[in-house]
This record gives sequence, C-alpha cells and structure tokens, in this order.
Amino acid sequence: MATVGGLKQGEQFDGFFRVRQLEERKTRAGKAYLDLLLEDRTGSVPAKVWEVGTQMQGSIERGDFVKVRALAEDYRGILQLRVQRIRAVNQKDYDEGFAPEDCIEQTPFDVEVMWEECRKIAESCHPDVAALLLSVFDTCADKIRTWPAAQRIHHPYLGGLLEHTLSVTKTCLYLADKYEISRDLLVAGALLHDIGKLDELSAATGGNYTVKGRLIGHVVLGRDILRDHAARLGQLPEEFLTLLEHLILSHQGLPEWGTVKVPMMPEALLLHYADDIDAKFNVMRRAILQNQSDEEFTERIPILARALYKLRPYLPQEERDGEEDGLPPGPPEAPPA
Repeated sequence: MATVGGLKQGEQFDGFFRVRQLEERKTRAGKAYLDLLLEDRTGSVPAKVWEVGTQMQGSIERGDFVKVRALAEDYRGILQLRVQRIRAVNQKDYDEGFAPEDCIEQTPFDVEVMWEECRKIAESCHPDVAALLLSVFDTCADKIRTWPAAQRIHHPYLGGLLEHTLSVTKTCLYLADKYEISRDLLVAGALLHDIGKLDELSAATGGNYTVKGRLIGHVVLGRDILRDHAARLGQLPEEFLTLLEHLILSHQGLPEWGTVKVPMMPEALLLHYADDIDAKFNVMRRAILQNQSDEEFTERIPILARALYKLRPYLPQEERDGEEDGLPPGPPEAPPA
C-alpha cells in the first residue's frame, strides 16, 4: 500500500488513510464535491472527490479510516490526490492486516528518547522546581507522549507536543547559558508553556477542540494545571510561582496571537521567541518537504505570508594541502520527514 511519504506525481495507487479534515464544497457551477485532508503515519495530503455520487461508497466522516484509490497530481506545486474511489474501512480490511496506528501522522523522532530527555532536564532544576515539573509530567505522561502541539498549524501529529516542548526547552537552555537570567524559571516555563493543550484538544489525534479549549484556550488552561500541581505540592515559593504563571500567560507574545499578557520579563521574552522560532520552523520545513514542484519557490504559505525558497546553499569542493575539505558536491539532502 502507498504512503503519503512515498507518493510520486502521476502515480495511481490504493492506500489506507485517516480523514483528518472533510468539507463539502461547490464548484463555481454549483456542483458538490468533497475537499479532504488525508493522513497516515508519514504525513498528510489534500484530496478531492469530484464525483461524490459515484466515487464514494457509503458515507464517511471526519476522523474515519478509509481505503482510497487515487491519482497523485500536482496542484500549484503541492501534491494532491484526485480520488477515484473511497470508502470506510471494513472488517475484511482488519482481517487482512489493516492497523489504525499506521494511518495517523506521527513525529519522526523517538518518543522514548524525547521523553527521557525532558525528564532529565526537569531533574536538573532546583529540587522544588523539579518536583513540580515531574509531578505534571508523571501525572500527564500518557497524554504528553502522544498529544499533537496543534490541530493544524505546527507539529499537528502524534508526539508533536513532546517534540515541540523538547525543542523549545533545548533552545531555552542555550539562552540560559548566554544571558544572565533565571535558568530554573526559563526551563520550567519552556517545559510547561503548552501544557494546557492537553485540555484544549479532545484527543491525541487532534481532531477537535474541547469546550474548555474553545471557551478558555490552552494558555489559561496551562496556568490552571500549573497552579493545581503547585497547590498540591505546597513547596514552591509564591513569588516564583507568580513569575512562572506570567511565562505561561505571555508565551504567545502578542494579543492577536491569543496571549493574555505580553512578555514583561527577560525570561518571558526569551520563551516567546524560542516558542515562535520552533513553531515557524516546523511550518516552513513541512511546507518545503511536502512541495514536489520543479519550481525554486513554494506557493505562498498563508500562515507565514510568504513563499519559501526550496534550494539549499551550495559551495564547491575545495582542496586544502592536496586533500578535499569534505564539503558535499551539491545541496545536502532534506532532513527526514
């Protein structure tokens, strides 16, 4: 069976996917069609069902696992599927080896390694801070290891929250060594800044927002999780807790991005930019990897408000004392998806 990561333009194939998004739309002529986003463990791909009455067997809904026959096409530099047949998976598919976990996009990194690295960083903090961090992590272990970081924008896949949290924290560790700030405060803020997403999203698949997620949002929900664990332990100084709350409440940076407070401390400012860098880099990297056109630039990426240059820097090989310097003869390969 074909996978998103292995699809090539012009390829006709059969494959299993999960319906990540589904919208009923109409053409300019008023003809109904389905606009889908299909995913498997290797990535996600947009798809269109142009002849709903004949190409769709039965009904499908968002979140369903489906079997698809389709043609992979190029649409403005983006690989898109022209669906020829689609149906929900059935018992026969399960009997023949269908596995739901193969149809949900996942982090390309080792979850166990990331989890242990986060815990070790937490343990390196002041004992009172470490106790708080480990209390949150151990209580929410199953969710933290599987939850996405967002529904659509950045790290929107299983393990995405853990991947994003570790990446932001490692950036903050560097910044803590570079600047005269509180390492414990910045690291604690980095490890907990998105913890409210555990209550904002309804499932590890990131399919829907909870009622609290829509009405309150992950920023305030994260602050509530922090206060709950701090009150239960009762050992973190109130002054430190207040500053840590500020980091969580201000990490979005700007009011139009959903922040409660703008960063008012050096640690809060550094956390905001570390978070912003990692989120935008993930969006940019995924957009470049998913673009299969022959153009040097991608199409305009709405969330970044720009097109992206796809080629990598090139330097010719140089001889030093009769030996090559080891530079590659051409652009380096893209990182793994």
